Amino acid sequence: MNEIATVLDRAGILTPEQREHWKMAWLSTVDHKRIGILYMVTGLVFFVFGGIEALLIRLQLAVPNNTLLHPDTYNMVFTMHGTTMIFLVAMPVLFGLANYIVPLQIGARDMAFPRLNAFSFWLVPFGGILLHFSFLAGGAPAVGWFAYAPLSETPYSSQPGVDYWALSLLVLGIGSVGANINFIATVLCSRAPHMTLRRLPLFSWMIFVNAFLVILALPVLNAGLVMLLIDRLLNTHFFLVPGGSAIMWQHIFWAFGHPEVYIVAIPAFAILSEIIPVFSRKPIFGYEFVAGSTVAIAFLSLGVWAHHMFTTGLGHTVDLFFVASSMLIAIPTGVKVLNWSATMIGGRLRFDTPMLFCVAALVQFLVAGLTGVSHASAALDWQTKNSYYLVAHFHFVFVGLIVFTILGALHYWIPKMSGRMLSERLGKWSFWLMVVGFNMTFIIQHFLGLAGMPRRVYTYADLPGWAWMNMVSTIGAFFMAAASLLFVWNLIVSLLHGRKAGDNPWKAWTLEWATTSPPPHENFHNLPPIRSRRPLWDVANPDRPDPVVGSRGDIDQFRPERNKTSIVAFIISETGFFTVLILAFLYYNATPQPGPNPHELDLFKTGLFSVCLFASSFTIWRAETGLRHNNQRRMIGWLSATIVLGGIFIGGQGLEYWHLFKSGVGVNSNLFATTFFTLTGFHGLHVCVGLIALFVLLGLALAGDSKKRPWPGLDAIGLYWHFVDVVWVVVLSVVYILPRIR
Repeated sequence: MNEIATVLDRAGILTPEQREHWKMAWLSTVDHKRIGILYMVTGLVFFVFGGIEALLIRLQLAVPNNTLLHPDTYNMVFTMHGTTMIFLVAMPVLFGLANYIVPLQIGARDMAFPRLNAFSFWLVPFGGILLHFSFLAGGAPAVGWFAYAPLSETPYSSQPGVDYWALSLLVLGIGSVGANINFIATVLCSRAPHMTLRRLPLFSWMIFVNAFLVILALPVLNAGLVMLLIDRLLNTHFFLVPGGSAIMWQHIFWAFGHPEVYIVAIPAFAILSEIIPVFSRKPIFGYEFVAGSTVAIAFLSLGVWAHHMFTTGLGHTVDLFFVASSMLIAIPTGVKVLNWSATMIGGRLRFDTPMLFCVAALVQFLVAGLTGVSHASAALDWQTKNSYYLVAHFHFVFVGLIVFTILGALHYWIPKMSGRMLSERLGKWSFWLMVVGFNMTFIIQHFLGLAGMPRRVYTYADLPGWAWMNMVSTIGAFFMAAASLLFVWNLIVSLLHGRKAGDNPWKAWTLEWATTSPPPHENFHNLPPIRSRRPLWDVANPDRPDPVVGSRGDIDQFRPERNKTSIVAFIISETGFFTVLILAFLYYNATPQPGPNPHELDLFKTGLFSVCLFASSFTIWRAETGLRHNNQRRMIGWLSATIVLGGIFIGGQGLEYWHLFKSGVGVNSNLFATTFFTLTGFHGLHVCVGLIALFVLLGLALAGDSKKRPWPGLDAIGLYWHFVDVVWVVVLSVVYILPRIR
């Protein structure tokens, strides 16, 4: 242990005072810098697992008719590779970079909610362990990272691997939503005094925009995972015949899945927008266009999911809509490529390792974009969807863009994190090995796909050209493995023996370079003046500073209270979750079906306890009013009334469930019963969570806590409680009233 502490101390990660307590200091930390490093180290650990799985896949496909892996084993490895690389490597590493850099770039001391930050991180290793424990619990999932129904249902995948897969993704999804609620609150509420929204570095701006995409997309997947688990564990039929729809799973999964591409691509764009200007020695060309196109990409990405489903036969009109939307999203993406290219033109380019990785990522992303446009055409997509052409396109995005930009970012920011420079010689060796290996592996797969080789197969016949192209692809994968090992070696050696970095080794312009390397616990001893988007340029060049970026109205200066901000973001995420459940109810109950139906529900009794819930919105508003007028007695009284009314609602819902169960209506009776219990049950769960929060507030109020300090918690919980009431208005209308008037 002492040796590890010494290594960490020499790397500049721990101070001498922490040597004796280094383990607990990291396990219990709430410092955004340490949590960022923990995210990245966790991603590196799972990268090893995902990389080994990738090599096993390529070894199995190196020659025709290979028997290295059993077909079931291949499917498990294939599933675990995709899931690991997306959810346990790309997302944690990018969130870790954002965790470390965003507070520094905006001049904040930490994230807005340090404990939420720690909680969100620890869900990542927990989810990863849960996923990989499936190997020991009867076999890993063998359904692909997309888990298409009905293959993922119990009749076709009876082993518990799919259950572990769904549970682990739920855990990871909750952690991702928590982390990105924190990013939103941090950027809006914790910026340095003169850091207006228009002065934000593009990296922080894109992470901020991306956070909204995460809280909109991940709850959609979470709702689908809940429905899949209910199918598997309670013998229901969301995605199984009779009654259920396998296509519904595809809609839910890809409504998350395509935004997920941009959830990891937008941080990659942010890295390019940060590194390319620094190594071109000029400001980014068209800051406003880059910032605006990010918002356009995030918005449009929510409406293109069904281009993954052209081969399912959705119909001509639907296909045309998603063709148009998929083509449209190429426009703001192309704007970014033009901006990055224009930034380099006429610049004094320095091709240090970070810049090399970013230039390669830019070129490879251009190829990915060109092949992606072909998938936006329904006719071309029909020909290439289930071939290795799509595998090549997918990896040109996820490896060619995202992995390359991550490597560029690590070479760029590790000197700030550790105080030590990485070796340029080893960095360039790893770069060229990665470029050669990546293009050997995946360029050839375009031609394999066009030659007819299907994807998702564990072996193939010895058809003309397939064998040598697969062998080239496999050799390239080992070049990439060598590049990865060389990077890790470079990291270890440089942390131990690398030359000291200084505060600003790249002569960059954003605030993270204004503090020491590594930064102190409080991040800054003092901040430079912030008048433009490049404050360090202004300090270094007082005779020719950047033009002052003025403030444009209240929005630019917007700094809401952090508790309310976080609750609003949480409400946005939960709106997506309930929207999926409500749409599922409407879809599955659009036509009458045998068995229980909405007419068996007691609308009168439900209306009575619904009135109690609606009245509780009034009582909690009165409690907030009492707090604002410093009337503790009134506040406590109205808060107690809210709890009583909420308890009556839950009691009424429980009685309704009891009567249904006594009459033989269970969650698996038919699809009406399944959707009814799922929708109302999760609403009831949210009411119970709100009641727990209200009980905590009541206890604190009775203890006099609200008299001692500002108490924004009640306003925040009040917003959540109003949201729960609004959701019940919709549920009551859709489940109880609409079927009676149709």
